[in-house]
Amino acid sequence: LLKYWYQNQQLKTELENKNKSSELALLRSQLNPHFLFNTLNNIDSLIMTNPEKASDAVIKLSDILRFMIYDINDVITLDSELNYLKSYIALQKLRYKNTEFVRFSVQGNCSSKKIAPMLLIPIVENAFKHGLKNVPMPGVDIRMDCSENSIKFEVINHFDDKLEINKDKTPGIGLANTKRRLELLYPNKHEFLIVKKDGLYTTSLEIFN
Repeated sequence: LLKYWYQNQQLKTELENKNKSSELALLRSQLNPHFLFNTLNNIDSLIMTNPEKASDAVIKLSDILRFMIYDINDVITLDSELNYLKSYIALQKLRYKNTEFVRFSVQGNCSSKKIAPMLLIPIVENAFKHGLKNVPMPGVDIRMDCSENSIKFEVINHFDDKLEINKDKTPGIGLANTKRRLELLYPNKHEFLIVKKDGLYTTSLEIFN
């Protein structure tokens, strides 16, 4: 019985490790191709008109790819996740003439925090993909608040259920997958809410220590 229990535990551990490896591989593969194509087109249009801005965009895109290929582990620093978000947001802002369309604020001391990789990006990706464009500023409001006991992340964008906001059907990582990952990685240690009210779509995630 003891031998059987030990073998069973070994098998369970091996399966868990394989699942984690498969999940990380899946995350690496799920950069939205539409975002990538748009970014490359934006960079191409900037090469002649603003080569310095084009060069900065190439560096940001390189940072994103490097993060996804080399830096993703089971757990990463929150600073790494936030730097990835900043690069992603900077590239998305190339699409907008108004530099105030996106607001990104960070409160508290986040440097000592750790998080599972790419939990935050689907929330931000969803706001850009489905949010309205001609709205009061900011069109997308992203907030991170780190306290001693929790990490709170909130994204607010404008929406209209009656409109087909975006015809791009290419899948990103997705909020459904994020919800599943949270249930597996942070059971009873998180709160994930989506609220639609008064034309605003608010997605909030809080992870408790």
